Order: sequence, then structure tokens, then C-alpha cells
Amino acid sequence: MRKIILAFSLFAISACTVLQAGFIPENDKLNDATVGVAYYSQINILGGHVISYDLHGKKTIVGDITPDNIGLRVQYCNEKNSNNCIQIRGVPINTGTVKVRVYGGLAGGMFSKAGEFDKTYTIKIKSPGGSS
Repeated sequence: MRKIILAFSLFAISACTVLQAGFIPENDKLNDATVGVAYYSQINILGGHVISYDLHGKKTIVGDITPDNIGLRVQYCNEKNSNNCIQIRGVPINTGTVKVRVYGGLAGGMFSKAGEFDKTYTIKIKSPGGSS
């Protein structure tokens, strides 16, 4: 009986973990972009169901771009509720360095607590001639 109680206790303790996100790509840099050329990059969020609603029940995107007037935008890869895929796309209009911040939460479950994530990527936008 002691072995059963010990095994159950260890399972209960180890199962109540906080979810942590992983990302693809893992590094902090996305592919370079070129002014006037269509750009596309994809970020996958691993580790659980991405929470995509704010406190008022409004659907939100879990990312933003700074500066926001560069010609690129963040959007979900598709419209599923459990969307763990983010796209960065558009046509850059100026050179410089862009920061893409991906942040939000992972929904918890019966044996796991909800978790948060916050990761920033950079994109270098070059002029059509190759220099920035």
C-alpha cells in the first residue's frame, strides 16, 4: 500500500508543472528582408495551446512589430482557435532593424498550470543593392 501511495504522490507532484514555450526558430534572428521585396517568415510556438483571447473575450494576436510602419505585419498562419503558428509578412518600405515580439500565454490543463511566454526576434531590412 505504501508503494501505491508513494507512486501516486510522485505522479501528482510531477504532473503539476508550469507549461513553458519553445520556439522554432530557436535563435533570436529571422531571415533578412529587402526593401520592396515580399517577405515571409514563420514562427511556431511549442509547449501547449496558445491563448489567443484577451480578458474581454476578444480574439487577439500574440505578437507585434516595432516599428509598426515598416510594411510588415504579424498574423496567424490560419484561423484555428489553438493557433501556435505566427507569420510575419509584407513588403518592407524602409531599411533598418525590426523587432518582432511574440508574447502571450499557454493554457493549462488538468495536470499543468498555465504558462507565459515572451520572445523577441530581429529582422534586418537591407536596401535593394544589398547594404542597409
